[in-house]
Amino acid sequence: MDAQRRVKIVVTVGPASWLEETLQAIGREGVEGFRFNFSHFDHENFRRAASYLRSLENPLRPLTLIADLQGPVVRLGEFSEFPVKAGDTVKFVPAGEAGEGVPVDKVIFSVAAENDILSVEAGRLAFRVLRNDGHVIAAQALVDGLLKPRKTLAIKGKDLPLPSLTQKDLKDLKFAVEAGFDAVALSFVRRAEDVARAREVLEDLGASDVRLIAKIETGSAVENIDRILDLADGILVARGDLANYYDLEKIYSVQQFLISKARQRGKPSIVATQLLESMIDNPVPTRSEVVDVVTAVKMGADALMLAGETAAGKYPLEAVRWLKKIALEAAQFHEEEAVEPGSSEAYEVIARGVVALADIISGKILAFSEGGNTARRLAKYRPRGPVIVYTNRLSTARYANLLRGLIPVYMPDLSKTDVNLFERMLEHAVSVGLVSAGDIVVFTAGRRPGATDLITVEKVKPKL
Repeated sequence: MDAQRRVKIVVTVGPASWLEETLQAIGREGVEGFRFNFSHFDHENFRRAASYLRSLENPLRPLTLIADLQGPVVRLGEFSEFPVKAGDTVKFVPAGEAGEGVPVDKVIFSVAAENDILSVEAGRLAFRVLRNDGHVIAAQALVDGLLKPRKTLAIKGKDLPLPSLTQKDLKDLKFAVEAGFDAVALSFVRRAEDVARAREVLEDLGASDVRLIAKIETGSAVENIDRILDLADGILVARGDLANYYDLEKIYSVQQFLISKARQRGKPSIVATQLLESMIDNPVPTRSEVVDVVTAVKMGADALMLAGETAAGKYPLEAVRWLKKIALEAAQFHEEEAVEPGSSEAYEVIARGVVALADIISGKILAFSEGGNTARRLAKYRPRGPVIVYTNRLSTARYANLLRGLIPVYMPDLSKTDVNLFERMLEHAVSVGLVSAGDIVVFTAGRRPGATDLITVEKVKPKL
């Protein structure tokens, strides 16, 4: 992470970026996370790219690999694409059954009602339902466009009665665990039970240290965000599909609400969808895209994610460089809003005190975090200076990698029981240039699992 950028960057790996030379170039830009979209699963290339990214890691540079599951999504079937004009009537028929029309999953027919809006490809096309007799849905196009096969379809404002994890998801989860992914993004989460179900599957696979990121892209997920955050390790604000549940002018406030909720819990929020969409085809972003990125940074997002820009765009490296540049500019002129401890829990109050102390004395925070709780608590309170988080667990380093302002360092031979823990961390931090002579360092750690209860302050002396 650039010392002053603070907000983290996640890119999506795809045909435009999965060659080794492109991944290496993107890695050199300081990207922290790499998302693999399992809706477009490519076994050979995913495994190869994940393996190569692991070769780019070092103890000072962990990389976080995220498996983004397809989830219970409904897609149009196979047909020849055709143009539609606003006012045209289009017929939808159950996939696999005889009948003329656009094939779609049968579940749609059990939910769609007259005047419902069918949203195709996250709103690029929209149709108003005229009638649904259980065998044919007749719908009127609301905008001009090209109707293409295999595109997503949703009913605006309604959840569909689908399982939280499909058979495809279960197979993909197994692959992700075997390939060494660090986090799983759960698509179309609706309630906390969806997260709990995924956690059970991971535990059955012996992967309890894999983090779960709930993608918030349904109205139900927004309503249930508190309980979802109880169980999830972070959230991804999927703005495209949220437009299937909220009017466009509401997306800004929904995004702010979700980011604030995640920060109150000390869990990372990733903002995604169309951040630099125009860069799929152009080497420079639009002015409005620049403002959108700055807005997400100012709202307090922990990470920003590129999707099609790096997966399928013409300018993947340029998109990363622009996102870095904009995020750095936004961070330089943005003062973080204070967050009060969400509870009177002693560890929360201590973490807030550590940050306040470091801010007052312009100190750097040197923290030891075994399971990630100390790291989360410190990130929550947004210290002005660097937070260098040492850990003896690689999974914790890769998780801290997604939290705003944290610089994770992996040292497997550290232990919270070391009598010279602080001295070892400080000596290493000085040797690699993270801390310099004259710096004031605030050291913190937890002596018990999950705790943050130790504080020491020291001024780094020059070597004689």
